[in-house]
This record gives sequence, structure tokens and C-alpha cells, in this order.
Amino acid sequence: MNNNVRLAAIFVTSLIVWFGSGFLTSSESPTASMTPAPLTVVQVTQYSEQLYLPKLTLRAHTESNRTVNVLAQVAGQISKVLVEEGALVNEGDAICQINAEDRYLRLDQSKANFEQSEITYQGALTLKTGGYQSDLAISQAKARLATARTNLKSAQLNVNNLQVTAPFAGIVENRPVEVGDYVFVGSLCASVVELHPIKVTALVSEHDINRIDIGSSALATLGDGRTVSATVVYLAYEANPTTRNYRLETTASNVDRSIRAGLSSRLELRLKGVNAHLIPASSILLNDLGQTVVRVLLEGNLVGSVKVSSLGEASDGLWVSGLPSEVSVITVGQNYIIDGESVDPSFIVDEANS
Repeated sequence: MNNNVRLAAIFVTSLIVWFGSGFLTSSESPTASMTPAPLTVVQVTQYSEQLYLPKLTLRAHTESNRTVNVLAQVAGQISKVLVEEGALVNEGDAICQINAEDRYLRLDQSKANFEQSEITYQGALTLKTGGYQSDLAISQAKARLATARTNLKSAQLNVNNLQVTAPFAGIVENRPVEVGDYVFVGSLCASVVELHPIKVTALVSEHDINRIDIGSSALATLGDGRTVSATVVYLAYEANPTTRNYRLETTASNVDRSIRAGLSSRLELRLKGVNAHLIPASSILLNDLGQTVVRVLLEGNLVGSVKVSSLGEASDGLWVSGLPSEVSVITVGQNYIIDGESVDPSFIVDEANS
């Protein structure tokens, strides 16, 4: 009998405990479900718009400032060669001499004929004042004087052209004639190249051509590692029909002519400035459409996304366009939040923009 009472007591006690736990659970569950989830903590940096000067790098090469083929202007045999290939010449220096033959005699004869014609013409004018000379005779004397003057000038030019001279200061690149060679009018005597200043030329795409100004500064890195400062002096207005690129010319100082024409180079130019933001590269994300975006903090601590375009790299981040002038960029935690989400922002100061 005592055992039955003991069992009944244990059974009743168990029921009481079981029912009591049920009430406790049901009373605490609504309270737990009403507790809000903690907000995601993010780090936010305020950025301001800055002037960005894009840099354009082009494959280039050096060219002579100008190259001229110096041609013989009279026919004859080469009597002297006055400079060798590779020699530096000044403007007006003689490169080769053509045999005079009878050109000096013809010059003397032309001078004598001119003097005689001038005397005859002056005499005719004197006789006219006395009525002893007709207008026809005077006109004929004047025509003979003009012919004599022309012949004298032609004879003088033939003598002057016996020396083939350099048209400007430069280097004799090619001199195909030797003493004894016979040249005709238009025969090549030498090629002279001007290497100061030196040209550094490149081809620019249609996308970039209007972003470059005449007079812009450039930096040319030569194939041997040397760097020279250059200035943009020419931008073509007509594209190459095959490549659709435009020719660009810069010039650089080359007083000692140590920079040769034809060297492979790299040309760096600063383009027209644009307003942009410099932000950490880690702030750039890809959305579901494959677009590059930046997560920003909106009013009410809500998250938003802004589509951006990359303009260039820097040692401390990326230059991008598309952001408002003043913007709060989420720089830490941006990978774990979505648009429209409320966050707990922690603001830091960007020293570059302060």
C-alpha cells in the first residue's frame, strides 16, 4: 500500500513539473521573438570630388625634325667633296663643289653685255630729249637692257650654285656622290637631317584625340631608358584610313644630337582634367548585372549603390566617376549588406579629402 502511494505521488509530481515547464516556455517565447536583430556595423568615409588629371601612355618612336634631300641645281662634274657622311654642318656650309667649266667666263660676258645695254639705253634717252631718237628705238634699247639683266642674273645663279650647301644646321646622313661623279640638275648630292629639336611621334585613338591639347607637356622614355621632357606641337585632323588613329607629334630638346631618329619610345601625356573621386579599390563591387558599383550611406543610415566608372589607378586607390560631389562611401563591411538595409555606421576621416 505504501508503494502505491509513493508511485502516485511521483506521478502527480511529474505531471505538475511537465505542465509548469509548458507554461514557462509559452510565456517566454513571444518575448524572445520580439527582440530586434542587431544592425550590421560598417565603416564609412566621406569623400569629396577632386580634379583628376588622367595619364595616357602611348607607344612612340623618335623622328628627325626634318630631313631634306639637297639636290644639284646645275649640271657638271663633282670637283670637291667638302664633308663626309655623319658630319655636322651649319646652315650655308658647302657640302660638295661642281666644276665651273666656262661659267665664270659666261658671267663676265653677261656683265659686259649688261653694261653695254645700259649705256645704249641711257644714250637713247638723251637723244630723245633732243628729238633725235624715236620711241621705237628707245623701246628696243630698253628691251635689250632687260634681256641683258636677266642673262646676268642667270649667269650669277649658275656660279653660285656650283657649291651645294646645307639648307639648315644638321647632320649629313647620306652623301652618294664622290669626286669625278657627274650630276645633273636634280641629282642627289646629300641628305641633311635636323635632330634638334627631336620629334617623338605616336598614334592616338579617336577616343583620346580630343582629350589632348597643343602645348600639353609629355614625358618620353627612350628605348635605352633615358627620359626627356617633350611638348605636343601637332595633332592630326585626319585619321589613318586603315587604323583610324591620329598622328601626334611632340618635340624635345636634343642640343647634343645624342638622341637618334628611329628609337622606340614610350610617351606619357597628361590629359584634360576631370572631376572624380579617389576611393579604395576594395570599395568597388560588382552587382547582379555585372556593373561596377560603390555602396554608399544614405539618409536614415540606409544602404544604397551607385554605378561608377573606373578612370585610372593611383598608389592609394582608384579614380572613379559617377559619384555625387560629396558622398559617404561604405569602406568596411560593404560585402555583407544589401541595398535598403539599415546599418550602424562608424565614421572615419579621409585625410586626403580633409
